[in-house]
Amino acid sequence: MKTAIAIAAAGLMSLGNASIALAAGYHLEPPGNFKGDGKTSATKNGISLPCIAHFTGRVTATGVGYVTGGTFTDNGSIGCTSVKLTNLPWKSVAVAATKAKIFNVTFTSPIGNCGPGVVPVTVRSGAIRFTAVPLKGGCSVNGNIVTTPKLSIVKNTE
Repeated sequence: MKTAIAIAAAGLMSLGNASIALAAGYHLEPPGNFKGDGKTSATKNGISLPCIAHFTGRVTATGVGYVTGGTFTDNGSIGCTSVKLTNLPWKSVAVAATKAKIFNVTFTSPIGNCGPGVVPVTVRSGAIRFTAVPLKGGCSVNGNIVTTPKLSIVKNTE
């Protein structure tokens, strides 16, 4: 739900291994641990659950990202604290100068189970954004996650 949260991981996770990230021509940086905080929402059967997401993750030395955890707090609705991320870690890979994909995004929530699915995200100036991304289970997710340190996508030099 807020997963895509990506974000923050999402902003920033991946599809394969380091060779896939390098083959894409781009990678995430800086390497090391990151946090991502921001607004997210999940919608299922016409019911939306807006929440504040708090993600944790890491970027490997080869530029592959992983969302390793996440919690949620209420943002105008009740139930966010019961959202649970599953299938962790979610892998992420940069696929273009400002685009990444987060894989196997799955979570449980008061409005139902969502995922797994691939969440395409935009990464700019440390912000990970995704809008109306459909997931299995009849869900759709949105998010605007700010990462610390600021994650970015850079072109491979090799």
